[in-house]
Amino acid sequence: MRRVVVITGTPGTGKTTLSQDLLKSIGNSVVISANSVVRSRHLFSGRDRDGAMLVNIKGLQRELEKRIRVSGNKTVILEGHLLCEIKIRGAVALVLRSHLKPLEKRLRARKYKGSKLMDNLVSEALDYCGTIAEKNYTKVFEIIGTERQMLGQAMSIISGKKVKQKQIELSEELVSLLSKAQ
Repeated sequence: MRRVVVITGTPGTGKTTLSQDLLKSIGNSVVISANSVVRSRHLFSGRDRDGAMLVNIKGLQRELEKRIRVSGNKTVILEGHLLCEIKIRGAVALVLRSHLKPLEKRLRARKYKGSKLMDNLVSEALDYCGTIAEKNYTKVFEIIGTERQMLGQAMSIISGKKVKQKQIELSEELVSLLSKAQ
C-alpha cells in the first residue's frame, strides 16, 4: 500500500533534512522536492522583489499527483514549504516548526535579510503553514525538536502509531523578537 507524506513548514525548519532522514529510514521510498519540480517543469511565471519564484500552484499540484501515480507502491515523501497550499488526497501532512531564535540564525546564514527575514519569522510565529495545511489535509501533525526528535516523531506518525496532535505556540517569542528589533 502506498503512503504519501507531505513535509511542509517555513523555510529553515528542516524539511529537506527530515525528508532525507526518512528516505534512509523507510524502505521502498522516494523523496520529491516541490522546488525541484517547480524548476525542472518551469512552473513559475517570474520572481518577486526578493527573488522568490511565483509558482503555478495548480500546475505543481498536477505534476505532483502525476509523480505520485507513477511511484508504484513506494512511500512518497513530498517536501516543500508550498505544500501546505496544495491538496494531496490521502496524504499525511507534517508541519515542521522551529523556535524563532534558531530559525533566525539559519535564515541569516542563508542570506535572508530585511523584510524577507522578518516575513518568514512572523509566518513561523503565526503558524501560517500549519493553519493552511489544516484546510487542505485531513491528518496534520506539527513537529518541533532536534533532528533526531523530529525523525522519531515522523516515524511514529507514518507507522500509524497514535500520536497526540499538538499546537505549538510561538507568539511570545515573536513579541520578544519584535521588541528587540525596535
